[in-house]
Amino acid sequence: MEITQYNIETIKESKRLWDHVNDPKVINNLILVKLNRQSLYLKNTIPPAEFKPTEQKEEGIEFFYNPSLKLTNKVILYLDLTRHLEFHFNLLKEISPGRAILVPELLRVSKVQRKYKRIPVKEDEVVANNFRLSRHKISANNIQFQITSKIIFPQIEEKYKEKYPGLRILLSNAENLPEELKKQEVSTPTLLKINIKFLYVFPIVVYQKEKFVPLAYILLPLDTSPTEEQKRELLVELERIADETYEKIIEANTILIKKKQRVVNISEGGAAIEITDDELKSLIPYQDSIIFDLIFKLVAPIRMSGEIKYIHKLKKENTENLLIGIDFTGEGYTEFRKKNKDLLKNLIQKLESKK
Repeated sequence: MEITQYNIETIKESKRLWDHVNDPKVINNLILVKLNRQSLYLKNTIPPAEFKPTEQKEEGIEFFYNPSLKLTNKVILYLDLTRHLEFHFNLLKEISPGRAILVPELLRVSKVQRKYKRIPVKEDEVVANNFRLSRHKISANNIQFQITSKIIFPQIEEKYKEKYPGLRILLSNAENLPEELKKQEVSTPTLLKINIKFLYVFPIVVYQKEKFVPLAYILLPLDTSPTEEQKRELLVELERIADETYEKIIEANTILIKKKQRVVNISEGGAAIEITDDELKSLIPYQDSIIFDLIFKLVAPIRMSGEIKYIHKLKKENTENLLIGIDFTGEGYTEFRKKNKDLLKNLIQKLESKK
């Protein structure tokens, strides 16, 4: 497998806090004993170049790696477990191509614990496609979005007026919201009693500033309080209408780019994607979030949305690509549906079992 080594320039990166270990003996023991000689990976390589530790030699550790790699005097290896580990070595001796003794100088351990372990991905095992990039911020306060919503919402209301008389869709900051909704933010389906009537409120939510917030509300007036069975039926139906509404919002406020891009690593919580398409490279640095399809071999695409945590420019000779880190924030218009959560978990477990 061809491995590419890059020089990296950071365009965007969430601040990471570190703990430091400076004792070479402690670092050697961690690699050889506590981690049981688990493979480490060379920073700034795609796909991640594997370094296999064998035994302690002199004051360092002997590693085996791809002979095509060119090492400098300073070598940085990493490992993603529940925390990100970054090992800084000095090159003591290159015994032969693909075999060297590295002396530990520093270990940096991320203070933030990851919920899921990242799995390195081989070429074509998983790809990302059908990217939706915002023309402008999708927010109830954005004037451009307010204009498109005045077209989309009446279309949906008209479509369902016979089945659900009185159904309305309003922005979460609309002046004509019921007073009860102006006083409180509703982020889950809720039944409100207003005077002697009932109002079923179904929020259409988006991920902003590390939490889900209502973008709009589907409001359905009811004469009587629904039974538990009726609530379940309404939940399914209004969820479908919310999906349809959000799809139209996305179509009207984003551009679609159909270019397959390589997934470098993945977990249940996020992924790193190498961006090689010129149009995507020109637009992604201006995005805070992104919507795309995640495609595993022989499996139907899974629609994902995510928050962009970092953007690195990968430089090699005359080529410049991007590497973006994404935290998954949801599927469809809201949080992961359970079936897709389970599907993603199973697919990642299958990937991990092949490693």
